[in-house]
Amino acid sequence: MSDAGDILVLLAAGSARRMQSVVDDKTLAPLCGTPVFIHALRAFVRSGKIGRAILTYRDDAQLIRIRHLLEDEPADLPITFVRGGDSRQESVLAALSTCETHTGFVHIHDAARPLVTPAAIEKVRDRALETGAAILAGRSSDTVKIARADSSAVAASPDRSLVWTAETPQVFRTADILRAYRKVNEAGRKVTDDSSALESIGVEVALVENPDVNLKITRPSDFALAEAVLRSRGQ
Repeated sequence: MSDAGDILVLLAAGSARRMQSVVDDKTLAPLCGTPVFIHALRAFVRSGKIGRAILTYRDDAQLIRIRHLLEDEPADLPITFVRGGDSRQESVLAALSTCETHTGFVHIHDAARPLVTPAAIEKVRDRALETGAAILAGRSSDTVKIARADSSAVAASPDRSLVWTAETPQVFRTADILRAYRKVNEAGRKVTDDSSALESIGVEVALVENPDVNLKITRPSDFALAEAVLRSRGQ
């Protein structure tokens, strides 16, 4: 498809290794009565910035469950399903590879981040339009320690005012991030977030501060925290 409207890549193919068997799939688990990934999807729909979505899935069993959960959602957002890989990096590349001719921007978001707001989505997207690449991020409120490679001893303590924690969505020109991921893949490098792929080929990425809670559901206790935030927002 050669449309220039924004695309959402929503990553739902990850495992629930740190969930201690509390849930079998954190992205499909209910949060205030709604699956985690649907909270995220609705935020992008409400932002009015997305023309279509690509949702990555883990296996056929998960895809069946995802399709079933989406049955009651509005059908005006076209959704393409792409099977993910063994890692987040592989899943992103699989999704981006279906966007060869896309001339606009892509928003890459972890489905396990259900608290993202339409306002935050608009904010990072507007910055990406100015710079070509922008990510939602939070300023570190803690002092960060860098460990030695060969032990747990402290090697350095960077200036906290310069430390940010990367979040999603991360918004890029589709052609740029696809090229970056392909180069990273060809070089056999591993990246844990999308902006790292662009940085590795010399593209500058803008940081956009997110004043809202945007936690990633990782551990069982995160569900209670996320529910409390949603209730405070009246959701």
